[in-house]
Amino acid sequence: MKIFKLTIILSLVTLILALTACSTSNSVNPPGTQQKDLPEEITSSPSNEASQEKQKDDQKQQEDKPDQTTNKEGISGIEEIAKLLPSRPDYQWSYHGFAEYGHRMTLEDISKEGNTIVYHIKGEVYDMSGGESGQDLSFSVTYIAKPGVLIQNKAGEAMMDTPFKDLELIRTPLQKGNSWLQETIKEDGETVTLKTTITDVREENGQKIYTVVYEDTRSEYYEKREIKEGVGVLSYEKLYMDPTENFTIGYYIYYPGTGYRNKLEINAYLPKLNVQLRYFGLAEYGHVGTLKEISSTSDDAIYEFQGMYQDGTGIDDQFTVRYYIDYVKGTVTEKVISSTRFNPPEVNSKLHNLVILKTPFKKGTTWSHNTKINGKEYKVTAEIKEYDSMTGKMKVTYTVKGVPGYFQNTYIEERVFERGRGMVGFSNLMPGDIPISEADAKDSQKLKEALINHMFGYSLNPEF
Repeated sequence: MKIFKLTIILSLVTLILALTACSTSNSVNPPGTQQKDLPEEITSSPSNEASQEKQKDDQKQQEDKPDQTTNKEGISGIEEIAKLLPSRPDYQWSYHGFAEYGHRMTLEDISKEGNTIVYHIKGEVYDMSGGESGQDLSFSVTYIAKPGVLIQNKAGEAMMDTPFKDLELIRTPLQKGNSWLQETIKEDGETVTLKTTITDVREENGQKIYTVVYEDTRSEYYEKREIKEGVGVLSYEKLYMDPTENFTIGYYIYYPGTGYRNKLEINAYLPKLNVQLRYFGLAEYGHVGTLKEISSTSDDAIYEFQGMYQDGTGIDDQFTVRYYIDYVKGTVTEKVISSTRFNPPEVNSKLHNLVILKTPFKKGTTWSHNTKINGKEYKVTAEIKEYDSMTGKMKVTYTVKGVPGYFQNTYIEERVFERGRGMVGFSNLMPGDIPISEADAKDSQKLKEALINHMFGYSLNPEF
């Protein structure tokens, strides 16, 4: 009996040893591999890895979802970011900067894809070498507005700007103290982590300006931008790092050259405001007046000229003319509001509610619309006949056919404009026939001279 029990015990011990050996054999690493000791706080549990992947997927899905969050003013994340940039194409920025640096760029297109707005910009760096450098000075910038974040990318070697790709310029909440880490890649492929902070928020003419600082977490390198609502980047600064010394470089906005291009082109022709302008012309004709601003926005403006005749009659009749500017359409419309000399009110021109200018300002630009002459409706056709791109001086001719009482039943008017001085010359064809034979009328040069000799006109005093 004792021998039987001993046999069972020995069998159990043998079985346990065999199982232990089998377990040890299965735990041996495969050839060519080594077992790494993991820190206690990091595990390689498959369940943990799956959980981390799920968190990443959930985060990505959340980023891809249309933004439903709103700030305290009730503006959604995408709208809040879009407010930082111009609302429509044709906006132009001009910048001056370090060591005579400068560039100009234009917003050419705005495209929307789902919950993303993309701003496509083309630009050019000013050539300070007079063409001798041979460098490609063109560049492009893309702003990508997503819910709660504005991203910038650039292409081109000449532009003084960031070396980073997919740089987050700013993130919501748009308030002082907001800070976040972003991982970005330099043009040479190096990965950099930037600590980004909105360090200041201020207002200028009702538009908020955000100062944002971007600091490399592993070096002294930094960048700083000012971003203004409706404009975008006002200024840019970065630390230029050189083996011998580090110093800051950058650029800042040049306001006179920044805005919607139609507005820039048209406003360049405004004379000095609230200053007396004096015109004199044929047969002792003259008038004086001042131009003042009634209203002005990014889309339109109204200016008013309050004048008084000073001519041979000795009667100081007064008149008021308004100029309605549509910066979106690029038009300037002249409308005589009142006149103590004429009813319905006129001031030399026979054309009522005339579009006197239309962009683009270049030779050959034409436009037409309905107008009234002596109470009857006609079609006026205007054309920029002459344009000097250097001085900006241009001559516009306005022609109306089918008007009885004028040579060949055609009313003609001409105006000359100069940058910074406005309309500097006016002339229009007087009623009646002109002394020219039918044969000479077929000669364009002789006809032109005969028409000029039969026109009334005046000019702005050169002192103004």
